Amino acid sequence: MGAGKTAVAKKLSKKLDLPAVEMDDLILKKSGRKSINEIFARDTELHFRELEIEVAKNLKKQDNRIISTGGGIVMNKIIIDYLKAGSGKIIFLKSSFSEIKKRVGNSKKRPLFKNRKTALELFNFRQQLYRKYADFVVRTDNKSIDAVADEIVNYLLIKKI
Repeated sequence: MGAGKTAVAKKLSKKLDLPAVEMDDLILKKSGRKSINEIFARDTELHFRELEIEVAKNLKKQDNRIISTGGGIVMNKIIIDYLKAGSGKIIFLKSSFSEIKKRVGNSKKRPLFKNRKTALELFNFRQQLYRKYADFVVRTDNKSIDAVADEIVNYLLIKKI
């Protein structure tokens, strides 16, 4: 949450001339709900995660695109495997919790960030998973979206992806 996944995906899309896909938008469309909060409230987080798996499975069939995921994808190895299928790469946008708090503020759109103590525990737990599954890590604190995107582009050029 708040690491900059959507903003960086949009910037990468322009820099690499590739389409950007927002997983949460695809999940919303599939759910028929108006917001992620509504899915969590009416259908439960488990239902959201099931939709997330379906969307990831569909995306594995699509090459040459930038996929902005939700922060919870690392909780499910099936999703990671779908996203890494073929030449897929997982880029971890590493942000400190204090930076994320600044970015998210008091947003009501983040259902898992309503309780800061619980959000910190989730953040700490997920950090090890992000590092485990990432092909590349970019630190985002005190960096512009352009700077983060440039680091990723350089990584991809070195890897000749």
